[in-house]
Amino acid sequence: MPAPTSVPELLDRLRRSGLVPLDRLDGFVAGLQASGQSPATPAALLDCMVDAGMITRFHADKLAAGKYKGFQIGSYLILDQLGSGGMGQVYLAEHASMRRLVALKVLPVFAADDAVARERFLREARAAATLDHPNVVRVFDLCQEGRLLYLVMEYVEGISLQALVARIGPLDVTAACHYARQVLYGLQHANDLGFVHRDIKPANLLLDRSGVVKILDLGLVRSQADIPAGLTHRLDNRTILGTADYVAPEQAVDSSNVDIRADLYSLGATLYFLLAGRTLFPDGRTAQKLVWQQIKEPVPVGRFRPEVPAGLADVVHTLLQKRPEDRYRTPEEAFEALAPWDDTEVPPPPDEWLPQLPARVLASRSATAGGPPRASGSTSQILTIAMRSGSGSVKRPGEPSSVGSNAIGTGSGMRRADPAAETAAQAADTLGDTPGPPRRGRERKGFPPLVWVTVCAGAAAAAATAAVLTAMR
Repeated sequence: MPAPTSVPELLDRLRRSGLVPLDRLDGFVAGLQASGQSPATPAALLDCMVDAGMITRFHADKLAAGKYKGFQIGSYLILDQLGSGGMGQVYLAEHASMRRLVALKVLPVFAADDAVARERFLREARAAATLDHPNVVRVFDLCQEGRLLYLVMEYVEGISLQALVARIGPLDVTAACHYARQVLYGLQHANDLGFVHRDIKPANLLLDRSGVVKILDLGLVRSQADIPAGLTHRLDNRTILGTADYVAPEQAVDSSNVDIRADLYSLGATLYFLLAGRTLFPDGRTAQKLVWQQIKEPVPVGRFRPEVPAGLADVVHTLLQKRPEDRYRTPEEAFEALAPWDDTEVPPPPDEWLPQLPARVLASRSATAGGPPRASGSTSQILTIAMRSGSGSVKRPGEPSSVGSNAIGTGSGMRRADPAAETAAQAADTLGDTPGPPRRGRERKGFPPLVWVTVCAGAAAAAATAAVLTAMR
């Protein structure tokens, strides 16, 4: 349909679009007329409606182009487009009744008949349904409207680490390690359940307003459960999966036969980017970068950031080893190795770091929002408690390890905590390393005082509950 050329024509499109309740639209127009501020052109009226929070700029651009259909998918009203990629488009949407903000990942209609694309989409849904962790973006539902297949996901109000570095430059050492450890916490949960993400990179890591980092996009996830049926091998079909700037060397050769150590390599390349402000190999084409992943060493991170401690450079070096067996074996090991540089408070990101939300989105958020975001700095200690087993020390690559087992550590088992609950969103090409000094295993010195407070509080709560139950019998 052609673009509207008059205000009455635009109003007719607006009434048919369902974007604004008719009584509210009529009242808004009447108010403009009463104040003598009636817009003379469709563009002026659209600007007024955006400023008033009636519609978003996304709506205005579509309406100005003559489009007024397709803003509603099932029970959700599309508010904005957050991103797009090979696996679909992601939209910010609002539930029509509950007014809850969500992200919708929509499989393109043209891909509905593509067996591989559809199976990947369904596999992402199944993986997301299995993973339930504060550092992994949650999926609420898988829906279908006609031939349209879409995921209803948690909306993360924040910024990707890729966009954050582009905005403010390389990150503070403590903040970079703190964010990396949160990712490792989420990856350990995935590893426990037999999943490999295969596309860890700054663009897939979202920092929310409270300082929590969440892993996004499970479109390339590999599951141990798929191996007997050969599903991963069949879907990959000798295709190189991942992002050239962050893909592990072995994944660039055979994407269907990798384990969690490929994600650790990608996390190392991500940490390098956060500290240096550049990828491992910023020059060259995609094919060149994939070759360099196999044979070339990157410039040491310390040359760009002399203030990066030698021990931290050694951890990055270990994560970026060419051979998987020379890296850390599990996210837990890498998590512990980064602990010395994650020992101070890391406040939530300031508002100026984050993109401004449209007035229409702010209105929806205010209708359902809770309290203000709280600081996440204390998650350093909470994450350590959650990830550490009862005893033992960090292992060097090559030492005996329980890799491949769901049991982590040697003590009473892994303690899990929810950092989001203790403290209180949403696509790339680039590798090697230099020898670093030997890394010594750090012995755990027992739990910090917060653990004993937590344990005692838990015991007291359990005793109180037991007393209440006894009294009710």
